[in-house]
Amino acid sequence: MSTVISIASGKGGVGKSSLAVNFSIRLQEIAGSTLLVDSDLLMANAHILMGFRPELSLVDVIEKKCALSDAIQKIPGTVSILPGRSGTSVLVEKDGDPLETLVPQIRSLKESYDYVVMDAAAGAGDGVLNALSHSDHVVIVLLGQATSFVDAYALIKNAYIERRITQFSIVVNMADNKVKAQTLYDNFERTVCGFLPVSLIYTGYIPLRDAIARSSKKCKPIVQAPGEKHLIEHIDTVVHRILAAPLSTSRQTEVVASDCG
Repeated sequence: MSTVISIASGKGGVGKSSLAVNFSIRLQEIAGSTLLVDSDLLMANAHILMGFRPELSLVDVIEKKCALSDAIQKIPGTVSILPGRSGTSVLVEKDGDPLETLVPQIRSLKESYDYVVMDAAAGAGDGVLNALSHSDHVVIVLLGQATSFVDAYALIKNAYIERRITQFSIVVNMADNKVKAQTLYDNFERTVCGFLPVSLIYTGYIPLRDAIARSSKKCKPIVQAPGEKHLIEHIDTVVHRILAAPLSTSRQTEVVASDCG
């Protein structure tokens, strides 16, 4: 059965999708076959960052226009992707949460993947919380900004209250240096764990580099760009630490229930 890793953030603009794309590529290189799922139905852009235009998307699956397996795009030389689509708020509002059964469907695919990386929408909506509750690892992307700090706290609070998720991995993105990244994490952990009965794990930081912005403009993942060994090492550190982290509490409960059934 696939290991599901959800990458989420309290707000947009924190580089979550860029991290999800590059993380997925390195995860496949390091650990095994990987499927990247862009579960953002409002502002999907993982496929853009990978430089291709999909013929089918997750929305086509939700609208029953195609099978889940048909919407998965196999990109030569990199990970497979189940792309999202932008501008589908009417569908979401009309039908509630169309993503509620997505992860179970992915787990039931005949062609299994070792890992499934969910690029979740920003915020703490039902679709995000449902994805997190079905995940083996929940990763929160944090920036050194007050709004990111507050919104990431709110996401964790909602995930705990609504889904009883108590285990989170934290990645500090766009950090000036190692010391500032560690200080930000320490302050965040002190705040979160001072008010909520949850556990946080610091899984590393991604430095602020112009090369990342340039790669996004070129629609080419930074891990595939020549001469970026330093950045790749940071992403690899995040990969290894997340794989070594404990399962989220909600998934532990689900696995135990399944084993007992």
